[in-house]
Amino acid sequence: MASLSRPSLPSCLCSFLLLLLLQVSSSYAGQFRVIGPRQPIRALVGDEVELPCRISPGKNATGMEVGWYRPPFSRVVHLYRNGRDQDGEQAPEYRGRTELLKDAIGEGKVTLRIRNVRFSDEGGFTCFFRDHSYQEEAAIELKVEDPFYWVSPAVLVLLAVLPVLLLQITVGLVFLCLQYRLRGKLRAEIDPHFLRVPCWKITLFVIVPVLGPLVALIICYNWLHRRLAGQFLEELRNPF
Repeated sequence: MASLSRPSLPSCLCSFLLLLLLQVSSSYAGQFRVIGPRQPIRALVGDEVELPCRISPGKNATGMEVGWYRPPFSRVVHLYRNGRDQDGEQAPEYRGRTELLKDAIGEGKVTLRIRNVRFSDEGGFTCFFRDHSYQEEAAIELKVEDPFYWVSPAVLVLLAVLPVLLLQITVGLVFLCLQYRLRGKLRAEIDPHFLRVPCWKITLFVIVPVLGPLVALIICYNWLHRRLAGQFLEELRNPF
């Protein structure tokens, strides 16, 4: 009776390695990386900002779940699932302020637009793409700046006081020069009362109209500073 031939050990090992390689390659076929901006994105209070995010290699992400959330507690900033924006799952502070730009979603590129930027928006955002059970994400940093903080209070005060001092010195020198020249042959033609007027009175009369608007500017700046600081504290107390 002829004996059945058994497969050799090398052939079994080669078949096992080939099967393992096919499984690994098929599992990696659906994987991708999520890429966001490396540098922090900057925005001004009250403006709108766009946070771009994409997958690599590029592929159609229309059927994927795409979203942004913020730590801690994974607060949902915006969520796209089943071809629709899931506005009901957003955190209350972002409802009505976000928009997902999907013009290039067929290439795996999306952009989150946030309107009416607040101080509380500053910090980290996480963008994620989920395809079935596979998910990847990327971190994005947002820096929020206040346009009224571009000039520090010390610089503003210096800019306000320095012209006044220069004007006072200039007026004083001009008056002294004029008074010295008029002491000669024109002394009899000038009202003696004018020559007896102290220099500081004339200087004060000249600088008051200039100093008034500068003081008003400083008061306006302090008012805006307090208002924005109050808004920031209110957002910290009531983030939701």
